[in-house]
Amino acid sequence: MRSKLRALTVGALLLAGTVLQAAPAQAALMRPPGSGESCTYSVSADGKTGKGICKNVGDHMIEVKFIFVCGWALDLESPWLALAPGESDGAHATCGGSGVGSIIAEVRDL
Repeated sequence: MRSKLRALTVGALLLAGTVLQAAPAQAALMRPPGSGESCTYSVSADGKTGKGICKNVGDHMIEVKFIFVCGWALDLESPWLALAPGESDGAHATCGGSGVGSIIAEVRDL
């Protein structure tokens, strides 16, 4: 009985390891901004339009995208923007309804 239980446990661990390895590579690389990026965010006076800008202060290429959380409306996302060291870029979006609730930057290393 113990050998069957041990075999099931080993099988479950192997399956879990395989599933974790099968995750897309880009998902593993996504992260919040860190020490290699300088990001700023602003919202218009009426609260409807948000803007995010990131500068790559690191030593390698990165990509950044912005997610605009729009209160009661659907959230909006920018496309991925490639930034070489020293470059900056940004995006803006206008939310209907209750306006911009927050702005999130996601970064992935290239």
